[in-house]
Amino acid sequence: MNHELTGMFESVDRMSIEGFLSYLADDVVFRFGNPPEMKGKKVVGEAIELFFTQIASLKHVLQGVWSEGDTTIMRFDTYYTKHDGTVINVPCCVVVHFNASRLINDYRIHIDISPLYSNAYASDVIHASA
Repeated sequence: MNHELTGMFESVDRMSIEGFLSYLADDVVFRFGNPPEMKGKKVVGEAIELFFTQIASLKHVLQGVWSEGDTTIMRFDTYYTKHDGTVINVPCCVVVHFNASRLINDYRIHIDISPLYSNAYASDVIHASA
């Protein structure tokens, strides 16, 4: 993974909204899972801020990366820690496209985060608080 994306995911894993947003173009198009895409850095920041209130922490573990021109595809295992201490492992695929200024102007996260909001499949639960 290139330096810019390594830094971006470090910001995300620290739950730094400003750090994350610094990698995005002002006119970014962003889609996280099944909801409709969002447009604009401000709207994305508000959505990510809300999402971060719903979890205690998260960590991305890179499983693969592929680049072609201005597009990069990454495959992750993402570990979400819920407020009750339960850790859920959710696989995901991220596709980003960079503009001429090397800012991300199209960001797609292909993921099913429903285990965060329901009883997770037993294989997805890494640790549950007693």
